[in-house]
Amino acid sequence: MKGRAGIAMMALVVLFCLLTPMLTGDDPHLPDLGSALLPPGPEHWLGTDQLGRDLLTRTAVAGRTSLLVAFAIVAVTTALGTIAGAVAGLVGGVLDRLLRFAATVALALPGLTLALALAGVLRPGFLTVLIALVPLGWVNCGLVARTATRQVVSADHVLAVRAIGASPYYLLRRTIGPHIAGPVLTVATADLARTLVAVTSLSFLGIGLPPPDTDWGGMVSEAIPLLVAAPRLAIVPALALTVTALGVAFMADARHEVSGSDLHHG
Repeated sequence: MKGRAGIAMMALVVLFCLLTPMLTGDDPHLPDLGSALLPPGPEHWLGTDQLGRDLLTRTAVAGRTSLLVAFAIVAVTTALGTIAGAVAGLVGGVLDRLLRFAATVALALPGLTLALALAGVLRPGFLTVLIALVPLGWVNCGLVARTATRQVVSADHVLAVRAIGASPYYLLRRTIGPHIAGPVLTVATADLARTLVAVTSLSFLGIGLPPPDTDWGGMVSEAIPLLVAAPRLAIVPALALTVTALGVAFMADARHEVSGSDLHHG
């Protein structure tokens, strides 16, 4: 049930982000000071912001940016963590101890504070957000991949493939990889929700994309001076973020239940 609800919520969010700018026809970046802070109406369903830009269109475009940045970061951290964890789990010994030590150190560090420290010395932009979140973002996938690999590596079919001289690359790609893909994907889905919130938090603090581009965090940050006069400028992107993060969390929870059931039956 949660999985279906999460998929439905994410489908609606993606469709909203993709189709809204085409349906409204408004430029999300072009100011129109003569239309500043218009209330919701037939022409602008959610009204306009302080620069006269359509709030509905700008929320959709900002959501597109937020999702793309979060997906890109999770793709990088999942790839790094899975490769590092699988290799360490297969080889064992020093590599395994190094991975666990690195993961322990990374988990002990305050993630958002470190991200702010890294981003504070760099210019705002996508690359800065990537550099700020990737160094600690690989840990969850890395530990899960390492644990799953250690469980699979002693299975009879893996021992049989190793006995005939299969290379580590072959083992990781064809034998171990399919067995650890489920748990890793579950963790990656959960990481997507956390990464989306982290990206939004950095943007809220002024470390996201420079104007006129923005994401949901940047929109909330821009709306703070008008929080009393026009609270919808902050409520709309915050609500969009909440719905998206909740949808991803539902999907991750459903995948966790499926993975746990598969492991139990296996």
